[in-house]
Amino acid sequence: MHILIFTDFQILDRALSELVASMGFHGHTEHTAEVEVALAYLTRTTPPYPAPPPVPTLALFSGSEDEVIRLLQRGYRGYMGPDDPLSRLKLALEAIRRGEIWASRELLTRTLGSIAAPQLTDREQEVFNLLAGGLSNRGIAERLGISERTVKAHVSNLFDKHGVRNRTELVSQIQR
Repeated sequence: MHILIFTDFQILDRALSELVASMGFHGHTEHTAEVEVALAYLTRTTPPYPAPPPVPTLALFSGSEDEVIRLLQRGYRGYMGPDDPLSRLKLALEAIRRGEIWASRELLTRTLGSIAAPQLTDREQEVFNLLAGGLSNRGIAERLGISERTVKAHVSNLFDKHGVRNRTELVSQIQR
């Protein structure tokens, strides 16, 4: 089992390694003195993206919900924060060993939701809102002050992102 810890304290690294070994797991921690740099790299939103961990990995760090979601989307198998009780560590490690994902229900719901729902640009969202309101491409173009050709490109992107073929399918899928 691989455990990734972002901490400035080597004593915590050693203590956790010993604790994990006492629970019957073989693992190690990764210490980094530059927590912000490591986290920024692992959760970056622009290429090049970091490679997913080669083995099941539990991340233990104090990060924002968005950072945790990005780690889970990148292949990390679990997350525990600084306020999680120590008694849950063994449960988390056992779950990950079985191939499960370990995180709070709220984080898992948001993670799955962000994977299932394509991310729209601000302009695509504006086009969709007007499209859902029944405006034609020409009407959308006039309202937004852009060309009708640009509106068609945005509508096409919306169709592609949602895997639909027409406006009716698009509106019904998004409004579910």
